[in-house]
Amino acid sequence: MKTTSLLLAAWLCSAAAFSQAGLSGKVSDAESGEPILFASVALYKNGVLATGTETDFEGNYSFSNLSPGVYAVEVAYVGYAKRRVDDVEILDGKAIRLDIELSSEGVTLDEVVVVDYKVPLVEQDNTTSGATITSDRIRNLPTRDIRSLSGTTAGLSGRKRNKGRGGKETSVRGSRSGATDYYIDGVRVRGGHTPGSTPATRGVSAPGPAIPPGQLTAGEWSDLDNWETWTELLEEDFLPYTQHWQLAPRNRYAVEVRNEKGAPVVHCKAVLRSGEGHVLWSALTDNNGRAELWSSEAAAPESIELEFEGTQARIGRPQPYAEGVNLGRLTAECPAANAVDVLFVVDATGSMSDEINYLKAELEDAILRVERNLPGAMLRTGALFYRDHQDAYLTRSSRLTPTLDSTLAFIRQQSADGGGDGPEAVEIALQEALEKQNWNPKASARLLFLILDAPPHQTPEIIESLKQSIQKAAELGVKIIPVAGSGIDKSTEYLMKAMAISTGGSYAFLTNHSGIGGSHIEPTAGPYEVLFLNSLMVRLILENAVVTPCPNQDNPELAPLANLNPALLSQVKCFPNPATSQFYLHLDQDFGQLVIRNIEGKLIETKEKLDKGDHEFSAGNWAPGLYLLEMHKGKEVAVEKLVVERER
Repeated sequence: MKTTSLLLAAWLCSAAAFSQAGLSGKVSDAESGEPILFASVALYKNGVLATGTETDFEGNYSFSNLSPGVYAVEVAYVGYAKRRVDDVEILDGKAIRLDIELSSEGVTLDEVVVVDYKVPLVEQDNTTSGATITSDRIRNLPTRDIRSLSGTTAGLSGRKRNKGRGGKETSVRGSRSGATDYYIDGVRVRGGHTPGSTPATRGVSAPGPAIPPGQLTAGEWSDLDNWETWTELLEEDFLPYTQHWQLAPRNRYAVEVRNEKGAPVVHCKAVLRSGEGHVLWSALTDNNGRAELWSSEAAAPESIELEFEGTQARIGRPQPYAEGVNLGRLTAECPAANAVDVLFVVDATGSMSDEINYLKAELEDAILRVERNLPGAMLRTGALFYRDHQDAYLTRSSRLTPTLDSTLAFIRQQSADGGGDGPEAVEIALQEALEKQNWNPKASARLLFLILDAPPHQTPEIIESLKQSIQKAAELGVKIIPVAGSGIDKSTEYLMKAMAISTGGSYAFLTNHSGIGGSHIEPTAGPYEVLFLNSLMVRLILENAVVTPCPNQDNPELAPLANLNPALLSQVKCFPNPATSQFYLHLDQDFGQLVIRNIEGKLIETKEKLDKGDHEFSAGNWAPGLYLLEMHKGKEVAVEKLVVERER
């Protein structure tokens, strides 16, 4: 009897322990009743994202250990209308069930298919893997604690950046052999493979569409932030490619425009003019009030003309970038709520068959995560898939739209086929992306991700078309961010880098760490952080989209932001970014103070006297969103933008 009572008491205690507040249910198709796999389920409390998950292989989802309160449940999946259930009350110690049905009724694809061109493409302008490594295996790599791998990458030569200046090694490149050294938890690993990764085999198609995101790995490198090295490459390793593509961004004139409060003036038109009054380059300022201008003439330009909503200013005799950034002041209101345009342009020829299904999963996930991290912003997305002449189609596109379900459904329907001769119709894809999309001229960010594994054809007419598209992108304020897949060569890499530099973008590339697809060449770059592709895209979109708050009477503590010094930012590296718990700051010099704020300007944390080196921080208790890391050095400030997400 005594034994029975003890067992009964133990059972009751166990039951009480597991009687915690929770929510679970099943997501299914409203018409067929079939379960929907990998649907995104987000849980909001008081309008703020509390947590999120995905449905499993039977369409089930569950949340446990929830604090009592009233929640909203939002479910999204490509091809279905988003469903939101408000006023879901969670009581202490109660587990409730909520089944949700999604309907595809009313979800349409705004699709345009171009089969071929009947007129000449360019009009002369006379006016001015086989083996797969899963995301779980990546997460179990030794660097999981910082969710990143730092690589000292190989390039085209092993010379030093500053030859003859004391012999100090500052090279961003390795040997001609292409071998790569990766530093994982301080251990140097030779040979270009991360422990646990599997060499891939070219030409093996990815499995079906139900592929979870967070598998493709990628890195990113900004040649604009490493300008001295880029100019050296133009004169040596990259010299043959400058002649081949007739494109060499070299004579750089950077301008930064701010209002009287020190806030950036976004989408201000900046025009670089020659002594004869000719327009040398035109661009729109980005979310930092910055624009990159270029001259093809040896003679110094005469002026930079600024225009914003009827207000004008002029900078005479602008200085080249080697001498500093040109500063402009305009009378303008602080930027309003963010508007963001993101267009994905994707090579859909047969050579992409080894990666395209994985790419689609990464794109879908990145779009949904960006939407969650930009509350209140007008986010528009679109996609354009392209092939080559004589294929089933040249381009297939869906317009920029605030209806994210339309973009997601369109992406999910695409597949890889055709091609076969190496080069593809890249120039047509760019022309249509820039001229036939309704880009928002007042957006804080206009981003074009160009994802490919093959160059354009190389006729004089096509090269001229590419140059015109690059100039058009700059005029529209569209930053081109290439994402290089497996199989590209150094000539194609150069072209992609030149496109990014000319439009204020950066160069992204898939890496071999995932083991998916064919072999990827080592980029001509310095040490770079390896992230999952979806996380890299989220970071790039958010850091280009969010505008620094304006110092005013409501935010007097933001007054130091009027003393921003963009050059200081090159001395700060934040990783991983996005972060979920711990993140690290690597500083190349001492800073007097670190101030961390959320995007509304609320103070989160401060730290005094940060020495040169690495510093660890915890964001585990921060709400998901975007944060400003203010690095103070005297009266000057550098601001890094950190994305914080919750583990799904």
